[in-house]
Amino acid sequence: MPVGPARATGSPLLTWNLSRKGRHPNPIRRKATRAIRRATAPPEAHMTTDVFRGPVRFLTIASFVTTVGSGLYLAGSMLFFTRVVGLSVSGVSTGLAIATVAGIVSGLPLGAVADRVGPRGLYVATQGVQATAMFLFPMTHSFAVFLALVTVASIGQRGAQAVGGALIARISEPGERTRIRSHLRAVTNLGMGIGAAAAGVALQLDSTAGYTLLILANGLSFLAAAGLLLKIPSVEPVSRPSGTRRMEAMRDGPYLALSLLCGLIAFQYDVVSLVLPLWLVSHTVAPPWWLSTLLVTNMAVVVLFQVKATRWVRGPLPASTALRGAGFLSLAGCIVLALAAGVSAPIAAALLLVGVLLLSSGELGLAAGAFEISFVLAPEHAQGQYQGAFNLADGVVRAASPVVLTALCLQWGQPGWVVLGVALALCGLATRPLTRWALRTRTLPAPKAPLPVG
Repeated sequence: MPVGPARATGSPLLTWNLSRKGRHPNPIRRKATRAIRRATAPPEAHMTTDVFRGPVRFLTIASFVTTVGSGLYLAGSMLFFTRVVGLSVSGVSTGLAIATVAGIVSGLPLGAVADRVGPRGLYVATQGVQATAMFLFPMTHSFAVFLALVTVASIGQRGAQAVGGALIARISEPGERTRIRSHLRAVTNLGMGIGAAAAGVALQLDSTAGYTLLILANGLSFLAAAGLLLKIPSVEPVSRPSGTRRMEAMRDGPYLALSLLCGLIAFQYDVVSLVLPLWLVSHTVAPPWWLSTLLVTNMAVVVLFQVKATRWVRGPLPASTALRGAGFLSLAGCIVLALAAGVSAPIAAALLLVGVLLLSSGELGLAAGAFEISFVLAPEHAQGQYQGAFNLADGVVRAASPVVLTALCLQWGQPGWVVLGVALALCGLATRPLTRWALRTRTLPAPKAPLPVG
């Protein structure tokens, strides 16, 4: 018998309440109705609710906790190192640059280790390493010790990205990984925003105790995250097929080429966080306080719509379509931001807002497409290694973004914005033929259920 909406009987008030609340006064019939709805719902509906339970729930909470701590740390770390530790600005910048390079290089070998021993335990270890560095920072009073600790922290952070990707691959089905990664990205942006806002209290106090508290709170966030991650049961690594080479990801030309293109398109991330504040202050007459509105808008778009952006990204070719769209949205956003120079304050503010909305929309497609490419094109036995290789190529390219973006957008001005937008659009167009090349060089396995954990 076909199942349809039941005919409500009784008083008009009861009929209105039933149609509005979707409940029936009989608890047995109410339970039966819920069961029928679950049984007849499309697969996407189950994914929306069930995929974020169990191990993924603990991973989500842990990610939120650490990013709140990271928001505290990023807001006050430079002031802590210069005013409390006593280092120079140039010394801190040099140390951070060296640590970033070490962290970028470490992701690949740590991801390979996760493939061999399992990702859960190694991911917990990366949290412990970062916590240790944070707790030792207040006892640092020399550049050598600072460099050692900040390098260790960077290795833990970059390694966690590769190992975390391997962990997602082991606790979820292939079709769910991009959605989970996008969910974590939305949570990360929210946590960073909350942490940065909370750090304002310590920054207002402008005291040694306040800056030190920010660093220690970040360390505590890593310890809390490690405890949450221990609630995820260990999963065995996937056995490596005979005849496969070590570090095979570095021999996968199409995969590395796609990761490089994703890194180039990701220049748009630094446009909002690095170039936009300087462009607004130095090249437009928009009020400086408008910058906070623009940054909050960018964060809100990611938090609210990142998961929804994965709805149509199911496979490598749809992922390349998303990347192509991200490139064109970046082009449009760059042109609009360039037009904000030389106009009145209200028009400049409106153009800056439209430009940020365009770049934020492109950011959604870029993240969804890059996540799908990085997971789907990687063999199951080497997910950690491939995640590390993807982050390595992306990190190497993006390391040059501050110099490139400053030269194009701030020094060259409006023509530089157009050149940047055209370059990002061309990178987006190039992802489709590279994706087809990648598909010709491998056979994608049929989807398999994850190991039973939790």
